Amino acid sequence: MRIGAHVSMAKGFPSVFDNIKSVGGNCAQIFSHSPRGWKFKDVQKVEEFRERYKKEDIKPIVIHNSYLVNLASLDKELHKKSMENMRKEFETAEILGIDYINIHPGSNKDVKIGLKRIVQSLNSIETKAYLLLENTASGIGSEFENLMYIMENITIKCGVTLDTCHAYAAGYDIVSSLDNVLDEFDSIIGLEKLKLIHLNDSKFELGSKRDRHEHIGLGKIEIEGFRNFINHPKLQDIPKILETPVDERRGFKENIEVVKSLVE
Repeated sequence: MRIGAHVSMAKGFPSVFDNIKSVGGNCAQIFSHSPRGWKFKDVQKVEEFRERYKKEDIKPIVIHNSYLVNLASLDKELHKKSMENMRKEFETAEILGIDYINIHPGSNKDVKIGLKRIVQSLNSIETKAYLLLENTASGIGSEFENLMYIMENITIKCGVTLDTCHAYAAGYDIVSSLDNVLDEFDSIIGLEKLKLIHLNDSKFELGSKRDRHEHIGLGKIEIEGFRNFINHPKLQDIPKILETPVDERRGFKENIEVVKSLVE
């Protein structure tokens, strides 16, 4: 199983390998810069990163884009900054040899207008990297149909990241009706497009529309929900990244150990 976490690369991009190994993972997700700012630093230690990526059994490494980016926005200044940020993310990925960039689709009170804005935005970008659209707890991206609309109308190579907390909060019952949810995903998007899973428990109940992550098995999805999820034959081979809290109860290492203990 490919299981990892979102780890820091504050000490340089090559540090991701040591950081993820220290918590027992074999795949990873990173921010390429501060997720709460627009500025990028020069990409350094490129050759060291590329060499280690070839040699280390830590794959894939995924870049998660900034929280500030909103490709669905009609605000000209925000949209301009978002587009500049996305182009820089793709450029960074290509420099480092990273295939996947994970993004939240964006937000707009009018879903139809927002979706068209996202499509227009992505179609103005050229890249060799593979875009991953992440499902959301509410708004644009909370319904599988939203993600499929974007995928059908853009030219960039694109797949889906399924976040368990977001899906549960959006009303997809992955606990008692996992087969039905996967069948629905398959009929709308296609399971072959599911490239990554964000493995997170939910602090709030099914359909809450609230995006609050919890430690594996300590939230509303509960331990048996995760046991069934990670051992499902259609999901076993898909890389799983933890974005669980880091606090006095657990860190990534402990949560990864819990997930590994559930593998049958």
